[in-house]
Amino acid sequence: MSTATTTPPADQAGQRKAPAGERVADWADGRLGIYGLAKANMRKIFPDHWSFMLGEVALFSFIIIILTGVYLTLFFQPSMTEVVYHGPYEPMQGIRMSEAYASTLKISFEVRGGLLVRQIHHWAALIFLAAMFVHMMRVFFTGAFRKPR
Repeated sequence: MSTATTTPPADQAGQRKAPAGERVADWADGRLGIYGLAKANMRKIFPDHWSFMLGEVALFSFIIIILTGVYLTLFFQPSMTEVVYHGPYEPMQGIRMSEAYASTLKISFEVRGGLLVRQIHHWAALIFLAAMFVHMMRVFFTGAFRKPR
């Protein structure tokens, strides 16, 4: 038993037609010169060496610090008033502490996802400092601060 195969229609030169999306992209590149612009800027977006990404790592970790910090601020009580802890964390039951520390324990054990957000905030801060330090060292030792930039 044989099966018939169909081939896409050919143009006058006997070649297969390009898909519609590719034809539109070719037309747009011919009219607007998008490819040359994209090629020049893609190298800036994705640098050649991994050490050029340290600034972006610092930026993204700073954004995470801001977002988690705003969330944690909603639940934190910055008071030095002394209170006796009566929360769900058993080892601290009945211990006198500041209200700020009690609110930190409340965030960790009573707020849904609070401990996870605190840990994300903590590790993002460590990554931010490390990335900034290594980025400054790369800029200094490679002389990237000098002209021409």
